[in-house]
Amino acid sequence: MSMSRWTTELEDDLDVNAKRSLPEFAYAYLRRGILTGKYEGGAPLRQEDLAGQLGISRLPVREALGRLEAEGLVLQRPRRGFFVASLEPDEIEDIFDIRAMLEERAGYLATLRRTQNDVAEVEALANDMDALVIGTASDIDLFAQRNYAFHARLFEASGRTQLCRTMIVLRNSVERYIRVSARVADNLDRAKAEHHQIVDAFRRGDAETVGRLSRQHCETVCANLLARLRDARRLERVE
Repeated sequence: MSMSRWTTELEDDLDVNAKRSLPEFAYAYLRRGILTGKYEGGAPLRQEDLAGQLGISRLPVREALGRLEAEGLVLQRPRRGFFVASLEPDEIEDIFDIRAMLEERAGYLATLRRTQNDVAEVEALANDMDALVIGTASDIDLFAQRNYAFHARLFEASGRTQLCRTMIVLRNSVERYIRVSARVADNLDRAKAEHHQIVDAFRRGDAETVGRLSRQHCETVCANLLARLRDARRLERVE
């Protein structure tokens, strides 16, 4: 998969009617369902039921589930089948700790290698997010797509294929949790402001600052997300 493909992968997933192979079709459908919360953490993914819903055989569904398992979105349990992966807060924090380290490095390298085209495209993606008016779940979904594309495009400029691939896998594993945090208006406004700080440093060629801001942005998202998840769990215990 090319690096340019990574930046638009999430948007491509929404077009489930596009011409593609059956495994690709099933993968896109299921991946979007997991990321948007249609299939919640821990939910079983029965191949026969999914095949019936999609009007295809079980084989492409199984191929799609295997691919999602490799991305950390799905788990296979012996003799029980596939389930949507569910992470505990401590596991989420662990993933974000790793992401923060990698994104600091990727932001630093991307700034050293950036071109004018890189700067223009990253800035355009940040502006696209500013233009969104968040009022519905669909708006949040669209913001999440553009946010995903912004970070992927920034890090793509690093030219480090394996580094970017690793970060994509880590982000995929927590993407649906990130969308929980995106439902809070203050979090969205803060994210937009932080994106523009990163863009400004990227434009100036300040690699140290881009790296530091990328790490801090990741840490802020993690802190906001964990606070919401832990609050939700406290409410569940009270109820």
